[in-house]
Amino acid sequence: MMNPDKIGGIGASEIGKLFTRDGINSKTAQSLILEKVEEMINGYRRELTTVAMQHGLFNEEEAFHHVVKPLFPSSRLRSDETIFIKDHLWATPDITDEDQQCVIDIKCPYTISSFFKNISNVPKTYIAQIQCQMLATGYDKGVLCYYLTSNKIDEYGNKIEYNIPIEDRFELINVPCEVGIQDEIMGRHEQFLEKRNLLHDMIKDVPMINDMDFFYLNKEKKVTRLKDKSNVYAWDGKIIKNQNVFYVAE
Repeated sequence: MMNPDKIGGIGASEIGKLFTRDGINSKTAQSLILEKVEEMINGYRRELTTVAMQHGLFNEEEAFHHVVKPLFPSSRLRSDETIFIKDHLWATPDITDEDQQCVIDIKCPYTISSFFKNISNVPKTYIAQIQCQMLATGYDKGVLCYYLTSNKIDEYGNKIEYNIPIEDRFELINVPCEVGIQDEIMGRHEQFLEKRNLLHDMIKDVPMINDMDFFYLNKEKKVTRLKDKSNVYAWDGKIIKNQNVFYVAE
């Protein structure tokens, strides 16, 4: 069931989109902001998942029971629990361990090359995500658990697992609390809210045009999805809407 408190906000899994090279001004951040504005206008969240995200969700419990639980006996799987840090900012930790006072985030790469790549060079988005989870739980220790597991299945739907011992298919990386990053999360979230509200005010009253008018408009003008523009804020007065999608008509 959709949580209405999440409409227009961001969770720990998305916070990394504000930490790319160009930060809040990046195309990645702008796309996220537009997505959240659309949630506010349409009144619902689209739960979009990539193939990698689906793979992670399907194998999270397996990683917990086979890898994490034997090493952290008091840990518990809690990926269905949301912890709000503040309005429009939350985290949903995969696993927490109260005795160890740590949060554990499971990553399930499905290729051998990505497994070793992410171990040797931990993505900044992963760091931002687990720092956000530590911020939510109040714990000062984080652990990234990489669990290499196949995404191939046989004709009966059974997973064809790698012929590699399980003890060689996982890696734990300790991530200590970094107050500087956590402060940056809060700061960038404030910037996100400012830019989100600016875009919301700019496009909230754009009228919906019907399919016929949209068809003939495309014959007469260059029409591009707003999300494909490099700067979504540069098109005030030229934005139209058809079937709940925003476009720029030049």
